[in-house]
Amino acid sequence: MFKVFKFGGASAGSIERIRQIPVILRASKASGQRLLVVISAMGKTTNALEKVAEAFFGGHKEEALRLFGQIKDNHLTTAKYLLVHNYLAAEAQLKDFFTEVEWLLHDKPVREFDYYYDQIVCIGELLSTSIVSAFLAESGIGNQWIDVRDIFRTDANFRDAAIDMTVTAQRVEADIVPLFGDDDMVITQGL
Repeated sequence: MFKVFKFGGASAGSIERIRQIPVILRASKASGQRLLVVISAMGKTTNALEKVAEAFFGGHKEEALRLFGQIKDNHLTTAKYLLVHNYLAAEAQLKDFFTEVEWLLHDKPVREFDYYYDQIVCIGELLSTSIVSAFLAESGIGNQWIDVRDIFRTDANFRDAAIDMTVTAQRVEADIVPLFGDDDMVITQGL
């Protein structure tokens, strides 16, 4: 099947640490093993996104947008330092994720905090995985990026959702396993 690698926030917390990820993965790829690589949000991004969610839910839209602007700038800067050939494609993907959050932040909260928390905080891992995927490709390591939100099925118990293991296992078989036909590595997010 495939071997799972998990890189936590500290492993993707700086440009220098991200530059070590291909070194680690090349050693494992040398054995011909298929790799499913799960990457957390970079450094303190989750904490920063939590502050965005709190400001938004507290009715402080401008503060939420300002805080989110800092997160955007940090990720775009990281991508600029890491990427040469793949920067424009990575930037476009990052901007799509930024837009998801910004649309939400321009509304007023009408649901419970936990709903908004889940919608905002998950973006951190989407941002980090898109940058790392592009960096790996630029480093000569072919990989397929996938949004785990398309794979995992959960109930609506926000911030403490239960995974529907049957549907999720079917999605892994249908959507992730075929990606290994193109490359021996798939990059995705954790939960």
